[in-house]
Amino acid sequence: MSEIITASNIDLVVKKNQRIAEEVSAQAFQLQTNMSIMRVASMPQLALLILRGFGLIQIPIEDKYWSGAIFVKDEKIIPVLNTALPRANQYFAAWHEIYHLVFDKVLIDHVIENDNMMEERKAEFFAARILLQGIEKYFAELPPMDLLSKVFYCMSTFQAPYKAVLISLYEDASRNENEKLKSKIKKIIDLRIENIAEKFQELGLDDDLVLPSYVINAACLQERIRRRKLADPELQYHGDNEVFLSGILKEMQIITRRNE
Repeated sequence: MSEIITASNIDLVVKKNQRIAEEVSAQAFQLQTNMSIMRVASMPQLALLILRGFGLIQIPIEDKYWSGAIFVKDEKIIPVLNTALPRANQYFAAWHEIYHLVFDKVLIDHVIENDNMMEERKAEFFAARILLQGIEKYFAELPPMDLLSKVFYCMSTFQAPYKAVLISLYEDASRNENEKLKSKIKKIIDLRIENIAEKFQELGLDDDLVLPSYVINAACLQERIRRRKLADPELQYHGDNEVFLSGILKEMQIITRRNE
């Protein structure tokens, strides 16, 4: 599980990001320049398409700290996203999990809610590099308004969550020694904005981004298993896959009950 970032540890997070920036930026660039992948204009939708290729399961779990995971068992890999979180958080989590699928070399034999915190930091930094490219220039060119409104515009444009936007802006302010902006960001990073959807509406922004989708979907994986069973009904492997999927869904139900 990723660390919770607050005003008290954001400077440490920025230092960690500096150590991994070259490596992770190169990985993001590698994906972004792969024309066989980058055919979808919307980066959030591209993330979901990539995960669906792995048999994505989407399920609402009422735990604001559990954004998703990758289940690994007997060489089967299944990504899971929590749809009880706002859509912006789901999109960010999707790119986070793509990092684990493509670049994470740490061996995990059951569930990737990774205990290796540096790999978690790399996954977070990777998601930010994919979704928030160019945010500093966009932020600087916004017309005069209060900082929170500017952050909401950035969230809407880049389809990214609140803290991810603030961390990227804080990193840029650190590089440019903009202590005034750093201080302002620290004052709002820990805010709990209960009426954020109303704030989006007041600014004329689509509030769907900051609302949960509550999607329940394992259809892509179930359909893949169904097709392969029809193609080769005697192969026991497909039955094993059905059992594996059933086990994951049961585990998700257990996690859901724990957080009710």
